[in-house]
Amino acid sequence: MPAPVNPTSGNLQSLEAAALQLLHVVRQMGDSSFSANNFQPEGSLPHSPVTIAELFNEFLLSKSRAGRSANYCGLLLKELRSFATGRERRPAASISAREVETWLHSQGWSGRTMRGRLLTLRNVLSWGVKRGELVCNVALGVDLPTDDNAGAPPGIHTPEQVRTVLETARRLDLDVMRCLAIRYFAGLRTSEAVALEEKEIKGKFIEVTATKAKTRRRRLVPIKPVLSAWLALGGSLPLTQVNNRLAAITTTCGVPWPHNACRHSFVTYHLARWQNAGKTALEAGHTEAMLFAHYREIVTPAAAKAFWNVFPAGSSLSTAASRRRG
Repeated sequence: MPAPVNPTSGNLQSLEAAALQLLHVVRQMGDSSFSANNFQPEGSLPHSPVTIAELFNEFLLSKSRAGRSANYCGLLLKELRSFATGRERRPAASISAREVETWLHSQGWSGRTMRGRLLTLRNVLSWGVKRGELVCNVALGVDLPTDDNAGAPPGIHTPEQVRTVLETARRLDLDVMRCLAIRYFAGLRTSEAVALEEKEIKGKFIEVTATKAKTRRRRLVPIKPVLSAWLALGGSLPLTQVNNRLAAITTTCGVPWPHNACRHSFVTYHLARWQNAGKTALEAGHTEAMLFAHYREIVTPAAAKAFWNVFPAGSSLSTAASRRRG
């Protein structure tokens, strides 16, 4: 995956090169439908008044220069593309609040997705105001849609569903199995897990480096016996073509897949098993307040014990766990 632009190198990429770099990221994420011309019109570099394409390109390039990860920039690119398509050459100052609102409610998105898209567009336009490219942020005139998932408990998998998912991946794709096991039993975010390299799995710990952590803070996550057993089965990281390969597993296994199910499961069962919010938050890489606000479902101690005993079928530890349950 290409590294972010280094502002100290003295040789910053052009906007077109930055757009192509981000295009490569999106293609690595399994989306090859985007054309670099969507954000970078042919011709000269940005001029006044700035076009929508130029403003979005400059915003993405600034994030790359600031050291944001390629995965983060790629996700921004995908979010901004839906608004930019068909508007690339228009002056950014011609955007109206009514236009943003109409676009937002015409896509068939959930309330949660609409909120995310609107917040991203607000950030870009606020950045344009700070840079002197725009007079005001018209997206602030659009009310944030209600999150239709607000207040709902986080979606988690039962221990038996976890077993079904991992055994399906074990049969079909060991690399995906390895990545999913790390997400379930070490709590890594999706972006952290897919970027993880074998050299960062170190003995009894997984190192999440500062450059790959969402919080930009390095952390060490203990490898518990259940995770060690799944890792011993093989596979290799980093994982490529993530979306397509994961979809093949989730479709085949037949297990429902709530948003962020692996990480929600880790936090829920970790807290229920060890009853230590500080320890859970530390391993997950967020605050205790975030843990209780967004990640915790209520499960029984028995379910938590069963989760941390989801050893691979046929292993000696799996047999021992089955005897204890009997």
